[in-house]
This record gives sequence, structure tokens and C-alpha cells, in this order.
Amino acid sequence: MAGPDGEQGLDAPRFEPLSPAPRSRLIAGFVLGPILWLAALLIAAWALDESSAIALGLAVAGAAFVIAVLVLSWVYVARRRQEKRFAHGR
Repeated sequence: MAGPDGEQGLDAPRFEPLSPAPRSRLIAGFVLGPILWLAALLIAAWALDESSAIALGLAVAGAAFVIAVLVLSWVYVARRRQEKRFAHGR
């Protein structure tokens, strides 16, 4: 029976996430992803002989790899700093 607001009195749905991916798998994905793109671009450069366009792709993929490593390092350091701060009861 509907309530005064027209509600059916159902419980609100609850979101229960699956277990998060292991840290090693996340890092492997972030590190191996750009490396696999670089390998694909090298194969395409060899097969298609389009060196100028492929060089641009290699530069973009290389920059993405460097940025990913820098961001992951920064996140790792920030996380460790936060864990230490809360471990000491601050």
C-alpha cells in the first residue's frame, strides 16, 4: 500500500562494491598500458613505413608513460604520508 507521499515503503538500494583490484594489478595496468601502446606503434611504423606520423604517436605515448609514472609516484608518496599521519594518532 502506498504511503502518504505515494511511496511504496521499499528499502533504498545499497551499493556493495566488489573487492578492489590488488595494488600490483593496478600498477601493472598503469605501467604496462603505455608500454604496449609503444610496442603497437613501433609495429605499425615498421609495417606501414609512416615514420613521421608514428614518431608523433611515439612521443605522445612516451609522454603519457612519463606522466603516469610521475602521478603514480606522487599518489604513492601522498598515501604513505597520510598513513603515517593517521597511524601516529594525529
